[in-house]
Amino acid sequence: MSENKPKKILFAAGGTGGHVFPAIAVADAVHKLDPTAAIAFVGSSHGHEKEWVEKAGYRFILLEVDFIKGASLGRKLKNMFQLPACAKRAKAILKAEAPDFVIGSGGYVSGPLVFVASRMHIPTAIMEQNAIPGLTNRILSHFVDKIFTSFEDTQRLPVKKVMLMGNPVRARALPVAGESDVRASDERSNILGQPQNAQSLHLLIFGGSQGALSINVGMPKALAKLTDAEKSRIVVRHQAGKNKLEATEKAYKEAGLTAETTEFIDDMGEAYRWADLLVCRAGATSLAEIKAAHKAAILVPFPYAAHNHQEKNADAMVAIDAAWKVLDPDIEKDVPVILHQCMESTAEITRRADNALAYARPDAGENIARIILGLEKGGN
Repeated sequence: MSENKPKKILFAAGGTGGHVFPAIAVADAVHKLDPTAAIAFVGSSHGHEKEWVEKAGYRFILLEVDFIKGASLGRKLKNMFQLPACAKRAKAILKAEAPDFVIGSGGYVSGPLVFVASRMHIPTAIMEQNAIPGLTNRILSHFVDKIFTSFEDTQRLPVKKVMLMGNPVRARALPVAGESDVRASDERSNILGQPQNAQSLHLLIFGGSQGALSINVGMPKALAKLTDAEKSRIVVRHQAGKNKLEATEKAYKEAGLTAETTEFIDDMGEAYRWADLLVCRAGATSLAEIKAAHKAAILVPFPYAAHNHQEKNADAMVAIDAAWKVLDPDIEKDVPVILHQCMESTAEITRRADNALAYARPDAGENIARIILGLEKGGN
């Protein structure tokens, strides 16, 4: 990269928050290290990436890519025939943007852009958040210059290219040291609809950027099984996910419980700081945030994740005594038992939160940014 002109960094990220948010974390770190850097994101219209990227303050470039994995045979054939045209559009974007570095963080859109960039001899990298890489990253791993991983035992990737960095976490998703305690002025009610008391357990529930219907429906049923004394101590904030708010509110009403429900939480840092305990999926980005935020969690892995990687993620957290694992069908049965344990002894929560923090890599975004900008060994 030339030292005489601003660096141009192009990110490709699509689909879910697990792909987009780590890329935004790295972009934020790039901007902090080099405010003159020109940063842009390439994404499709299938997910919410445009909304998230623009809210973070970055330019969004549309590159339509249709799905191949999981699609019907007819759609797969149609999409495969469209790949040359997609690659042509990717090449046009790369010629127009002339980036110094292209980095893909997952999602189908990163495939054509990163591949074409590598063929154009533009320095490239991918970020792999999970222990078992997805299809796109497995293919791209043979063409990119660097691979930033989150797990020591990430499988099926060329070892010589791998750099263990951790999963980048957005600064806005972390509690800020020195901020006033949001609990002190909190006026939420417990799940019986009564004012919270001094011994209240603050429970934050979310199912990732897309929400999780099994959690949305299962958690009200699980909470309803607690004793009245236990219910009087629990205050709930529940992120339902897009288009899932109404069903979640209905589930709490049918259970005779009160909870603060919302479609999406923008300020996760504030939410983490408020919470004593989390109930969430086991996506790599959520786990990175949990560790850095110093929180204990009840993890409910998404059962249909590729290669069942979410359950493997949850197992890794259980192995270091940083979380509990509950499978989808067992929410109603197992969660009340865990909550009872936590209310009997807050040490159950504290120990797991401390263990989670011990494995955090809060500087992952900055370390990747330094390599991208050529400020560290291995950079360009």
